[in-house]
Parts: sequence; structure tokens; C-alpha cells
Amino acid sequence: MQVRKCFWRALLGVFVLCSGCDLQLMAASTSVAVARRAAPGINYMRDPEIAEAAIPSVIQQNEALVYLLPDDAGVITSAVRVYASYGYGFLEDKMEQAEFDGAEEQVIEHYRQRAGLAYLRAREIAFQWLDRKRPEEGGILGVQRKGLEAFTQHIKKFTSEEEAIVLFWAAYSWARYINLNRDKMDALADLPYVSAIADHVNAIIPSYYDYGPVALRAGLMAAAPPALGGRHAEAKAEFERAIQLSGRHNLLFLVTEARLVAVPLQDRALYRSLLEEVLRFDVDSKPEHRLPNLLAQRRARRYLAEIDNLFPPEEEGGES
Repeated sequence: MQVRKCFWRALLGVFVLCSGCDLQLMAASTSVAVARRAAPGINYMRDPEIAEAAIPSVIQQNEALVYLLPDDAGVITSAVRVYASYGYGFLEDKMEQAEFDGAEEQVIEHYRQRAGLAYLRAREIAFQWLDRKRPEEGGILGVQRKGLEAFTQHIKKFTSEEEAIVLFWAAYSWARYINLNRDKMDALADLPYVSAIADHVNAIIPSYYDYGPVALRAGLMAAAPPALGGRHAEAKAEFERAIQLSGRHNLLFLVTEARLVAVPLQDRALYRSLLEEVLRFDVDSKPEHRLPNLLAQRRARRYLAEIDNLFPPEEEGGES
């Protein structure tokens, strides 16, 4: 970690000294290649607090690279992904913990707003890159104003794998933002548009990021309340498909199913089963997923402690 910090500080020094010269772009391009190869290493970490402390610096460096290399798909993907990961893995987690602890509303709202800003910035970076490729009709958000059919047709113009990956992180960030604002009708009204992106991405790269597009579609099916079109039974089946396809080692899928599906369906047994499976999992058996699985286990402990607040008391002779 110390070596990495020194590398980034040295790189920033190059940016300052060579402002406006070709060496700036050369250094940026070199850093992108190194960072791309090194990125998976963070998942091996054992201490989420170290990762959390490091991410703001990584975000700053990504923003610098987005400014210097706005057309580089790898730079864009990295920037959008780190914002999305920070929002869900840490800021939303702090918000939920504050709610669990009974903190003052201003503390909860502080983390809600920060997570929302992270998701909006992630979507902005992604859409700016995509809109440079296809600027017609005012870009993606411009086409959205013409309705779902026009929006869907526009999204289908992005057919390459690198475009689908950027769309995936944009849709994920947009979906997380909507989830933070489920009490606002204007946010829920965007769900069909995010679903259109998710469906398109799933058709191109369904296995990307441990079958993340499959899990994203499942989450979107469950995002709305039943009265507003939520399809929780279908979401359950889709989550189970993502979990099976990923070998049941992406614990965030199980945690998300528990929260988005088991609670609305009032399936206490499913909720408990999913969370207990998460807590039993040996994170060292899949070290390449250790950090996200540790974050999933942190959520699972909190969610399991809330079970009696979310479900009616279990019947005698039921759960043990």
C-alpha cells in the first residue's frame, strides 16, 4: 500500500511539472496500464478499513486520468467502478449502520447524500464517454426525454464489449441511486430506463463481473414495491440463477437477495438461510473475492440482527 501511495504521488508530481506537455499523457498512459493490471489486487485485502481509507485517493487519481484521457475505455471503467464500489461498499454501509444504531437523522442523511453523489458522478462519467461516441439527439439523457422506446433503441446502438461494460456500471450506479430514493416517485420513474440498459448489457456480456448483469436485472425486478410493479418472485429466480452461475462465492448476491427479495416476500426462512450461508462462508477459500465478501459478511451480521424487526415472530416449531 505504501509503495502504491508513493507511485501515485510521484505520478502527480509528473502531472504538475509537465503540465501541457506530451510527457503528461505518456505518464498517464503508463499509469493506466499499471493500474489496470494491479486493480484486482484490492480484492485480496483483509482489512476493509484500509481499503476505505485508500479509495478517496484512488478516486482523485481516476478523476485526473478521466480529465487527461477522456476517450480511454479503461480509464472510464475504472473511474465509474470505483465510485460505484465506494458508494455501496462503504458510504451506504455507514448509512445503514447509522440507521441500525439509531443515529440522528442528519448523520444518516449525510451518508445517504454522499452515496448518492458518488452514484451520480459515476453515471455522469459513463454517459459523457458514451455520448462522445453517439452525441445524436442530446445523448443518453436527452433521448430519455423522448420516452422509453426511443431510449431503448438508442442504447442498443452501443454494441461493443467495452461499451457494454461502461453501460453496466452506469446502470448499476443509477439503480443504486434509485434505491436510495425509493420514496421519490421521480426516481422510481427512471426504473424502466435502467432496466432497458440492464437488459441490453445482459444480452452482450452476461458473465461479466461474476454474472453481475444477471444480478443487476434481478435487483431491478425487485426495486419497486409490489404495488408499483415490483416482480419479487421473478427476482428471486433470477437472483438464484446469478448465485448458481457464480458458484455461490459472490456473497453480495446473497445479501442483496435477502434484502430486496426475502423482505418484500416476507420469507423469513429464506432471509435467515441466505444470511447464515454468508456468515458461514470461509472468505479465505476465495481470496480473490476476500474484500467484497468481508463487506458482505459485515452487512449480513447487521441484517440478521434486524430479523425480528422485519418479519412477524416465527411460529412455534419453525425456525431454530
